[in-house]
Amino acid sequence: MKKRLLLGLVTLTAASMLCGFDSAETLDSLSEKMNEASVTVEGATASMTMNLDAAINVSDGTTTSSLGVVANGGFDYGIAMSPFAMEMTGSMKVSAMGQGEDITMKTYAMTDESGAMKTYTYTEDSATGTGAWAVETVDNININELLESSKNMTMSFTDLSEWGLAFELAPEAADVDGTECYLLSTVIDTDALNTLLQKAGEMTGQDLASDENVSMALSMLTGLQLKIEYYVDAATYLPVKIHMDMNGSDFSTLSTLLNAYMGSMGSEDAPASTVELAVNDISLDMATSYGAAPEVTVPQEALDAEASGAAESLEDLADSVVEG
Repeated sequence: MKKRLLLGLVTLTAASMLCGFDSAETLDSLSEKMNEASVTVEGATASMTMNLDAAINVSDGTTTSSLGVVANGGFDYGIAMSPFAMEMTGSMKVSAMGQGEDITMKTYAMTDESGAMKTYTYTEDSATGTGAWAVETVDNININELLESSKNMTMSFTDLSEWGLAFELAPEAADVDGTECYLLSTVIDTDALNTLLQKAGEMTGQDLASDENVSMALSMLTGLQLKIEYYVDAATYLPVKIHMDMNGSDFSTLSTLLNAYMGSMGSEDAPASTVELAVNDISLDMATSYGAAPEVTVPQEALDAEASGAAESLEDLADSVVEG
């Protein structure tokens, strides 16, 4: 399981506009106020939780057995926007088909004067108590310049709908821990992804949607839906919570693929079993607050590992965790 997806985090906006929920607010007016608030952000802290509760049901025609697949984790973030720096700490528990693993992680991301970003990631297996540092540098883009230029790049929810992301604004206020919020929601499915690819093709001149590999990948996602709920503080126009889940999706296409694989493993004398993927919950929640930029410091042990050559690449570290 690759760990670089844990480095990904969207942080937006900070301001103090003393107003409350306005039922006359529209998607366009709301996006304009959110864009205005976003340019003043200095720092943010966030907490994210992830949960997967699923099972692979295997039947030989007579009996059915269930193989559980469970994963859950929690991560805390601190982010400084200029210059960009990030600190993430957390852990994840994974259990699949009778095997389990607890993983503790720490990640620090720093940018230098040129805008190059270096990440230090520590992963520890709680079963053995051993861990290792990985260091990775992204120096082909200037992260700080990219963040600065993004302040002048505004996109409304109407613009997003043209890219396949059709947001809806709830007519009534939503409550997030006592904070009155606007609730925005959208669904990403294969139709939305096709629209996104077509728009990207118009900009790049490449017909990505007709690419054989892309078409095959999209066909594997048939029936899946990613539902997103986005809560924006009605007083500050800052996004304070996001909820995403794939609950209610049709996983039959994935079950068909699993059955095809199982069929290739069987023989005439020993027919393959049939399988069905059942998902009880697959979700992610993130709560964000804003304020002064936090001070992010890379631990000395990470710097020592880098200096001594003991630090691995992030990909090698991820592979060793999976294999171990």
